[in-house]
Amino acid sequence: MPVRWILHWQPNQGSSVNSHVLNEISQCVDNFNGVKDGRWKATLTFYRPNLRDQSMAATEFPRDFIGISFMELPNKYFFIIRGHKLVVEADSSILNIMEKLQSYKSKVALNFEGLQYKLGDFQVRLIKVVPNTAENLRGILMEVTTIF
Repeated sequence: MPVRWILHWQPNQGSSVNSHVLNEISQCVDNFNGVKDGRWKATLTFYRPNLRDQSMAATEFPRDFIGISFMELPNKYFFIIRGHKLVVEADSSILNIMEKLQSYKSKVALNFEGLQYKLGDFQVRLIKVVPNTAENLRGILMEVTTIF
């Protein structure tokens, strides 16, 4: 079983996140003889119920949940229902069903995209986080996984 370590880079107070830092980190991985191993992308969407009748009890439906799609699993869609501590795997066509039912609507969507590197016994992913509707960089993630 691989071991993962995810680093969330946050700037000092008063400064902003920018792509210059991501480029510097990428150059460091290149300097360690990291080999580019392709691109990586995921989309994370926060959903909330679209209650037409406010008298419906909030306990009948999950108040909100998160949907995640991964580039390497194009036919799958994952839901995290935080209140019930539940992860559900569904076919990607569930998005069409949700759109037609209009029972939940997207609140916020974030795109995670970046490059994968092989670095010795490790796989390193350098990922930038951007909102779905803008190009402003919201954060940088670095995932390090051991390869056995």
